[in-house]
Amino acid sequence: MKVVIAYDGSQDVKEGLKMIQNFLKDAIDELILLHVIRKREDMSKDEEEKAKEKAKALLDEIKIDIQDSFKIKEVIITEFSIAEAILNFVEKEEADLLIMGARGVRPDIIRYTLGSTAAKVANFAPCSIYIAKKK
Repeated sequence: MKVVIAYDGSQDVKEGLKMIQNFLKDAIDELILLHVIRKREDMSKDEEEKAKEKAKALLDEIKIDIQDSFKIKEVIITEFSIAEAILNFVEKEEADLLIMGARGVRPDIIRYTLGSTAAKVANFAPCSIYIAKKK
């Protein structure tokens, strides 16, 4: 089974990671950690490189916790729409399962039950989705 985790460092997606370690450990052949950087029209190359470095550090941090459990691939994408980037990626990879958090790390949208990115992806995903929420 090929599993993609749309990893943004949020507590919700970390909960999803715990779930797969507990329940799907033996079923996963490949685990892809995907981080999407939100691109802006005024974003300079320097800003984009700093964002990629930060994303790499974020993925490396979580990879330490799970590297013994799975064969891991890391992917960092820069795109204007995070939801579209995730959808295009899981379709291209022919993923069996997508795991993502119910809400991202932005504090201004914490009041919503389901974040806008998760809602868009859930509506259009070409594979099964597990949307995790921190207990």
